[in-house]
Amino acid sequence: MFGKEFLNDPYPAYARLREEEPVHWDARLNGWVITRHDDVYAAHLDPQTYSSHRLGAMVSNRVGPTSSDEMKKFMDFAPEWMLFRDPPDHTRIRRIMNTEFRGRDIRALRPRIEEISAGVIDHASAKGEFDLVKDFAYQLPGRVLAVMYGLPPDEGVRLTDWWYEIRHMQRVFLGADPTQVAPSGSSVAEAFSAMTPYLAEIIADRRRSPKQDLVSRVIALAEQGTEDGLRLDEHETFAHLLLLPLASFGTTMDLIGNGVLGLLQQRDQWNLLRNEPALIPAAVEEVLRYDASVQLTHRLVTRDLEIAGQPIAEGELVYLVRGAANRDPGRWPDPDRINLRRHDSGHVGFGVGIHRCLGAGLAQVITASALKALTQRVPGLCAVPGRPHRWKADTPQFRGLSEFPVQKER
Repeated sequence: MFGKEFLNDPYPAYARLREEEPVHWDARLNGWVITRHDDVYAAHLDPQTYSSHRLGAMVSNRVGPTSSDEMKKFMDFAPEWMLFRDPPDHTRIRRIMNTEFRGRDIRALRPRIEEISAGVIDHASAKGEFDLVKDFAYQLPGRVLAVMYGLPPDEGVRLTDWWYEIRHMQRVFLGADPTQVAPSGSSVAEAFSAMTPYLAEIIADRRRSPKQDLVSRVIALAEQGTEDGLRLDEHETFAHLLLLPLASFGTTMDLIGNGVLGLLQQRDQWNLLRNEPALIPAAVEEVLRYDASVQLTHRLVTRDLEIAGQPIAEGELVYLVRGAANRDPGRWPDPDRINLRRHDSGHVGFGVGIHRCLGAGLAQVITASALKALTQRVPGLCAVPGRPHRWKADTPQFRGLSEFPVQKER
């Protein structure tokens, strides 16, 4: 299940699992792999049975006295993250952070995000031929997040480079090869060494001189509390200001790349989107269903249960495969095709329930702005003949392109 062929295109294997073994034991993951939409969806909605407090079960054999320094540093922060916590701690943190990701506030950022998108694509496409990943999808989310953090947009390039390196550490315990551990002295360690004091200085600066930015507002909420008295401690505040870019940058970058590739491969849908820009919001949902950047998530079962006739014991890990669920023919007709007129967003690409992606609204706006900029400013966009796209193909959890040569005209 982890070979290059699978990682380049997991969907045929997903189809076999859904049909033949919808609850499959995977010894390498040391857990149950769940692939049908109804089962995956229901598990997301039952946090009491499917606990998110699973980090220890996932990495206990990889964190110890001989662990690399960057793994130890990462484990200082990761247990604080809301995605690894259950109520009531999750509820407290989520309610505080939700105040900064309200739909109307994210929508208010749309003009600025569209301006950034247009600038990035104009610069990239001026060459005629460019790499959609390196020159566009990699650049855009970091620039947007830099603005949200009260930094100049160009600072997003430096932040993006750090986040990209640190994201390799996520792959060690978020569905990647269980034997993989980043070596000491690696670029991950270098990124940590640079990123953590940089973020600490931003936080210290905002405490001295608050601004109208995300960092200042999160600090104020953490320290002053909400109207009903909810607060974050200092360690939780730092951990979540580190989490937000880590969780959103890579997945949004991959969503843009995956979505554009799918649309260009199904040219009728690209042309439809180009001719009917009102379909852009629907397009974001449909490409997320079709080829999500986060393919699976994990939970720890808190009681004995049975799924599709298969007993699962208390304390075992389950892997909820969103990518398989999103192409379940029992849920959608012709699920292996993009259909921008489907208008059915029952996918699990962002998760559902209490752990639905905090940055889903932001990712939607960034991806929509990317599709708008591409279809309007380079409407004849196409793949470069003879130069195939390449997948990262290094983990079953995250799916994204490493290279996608494109050009302005056919």
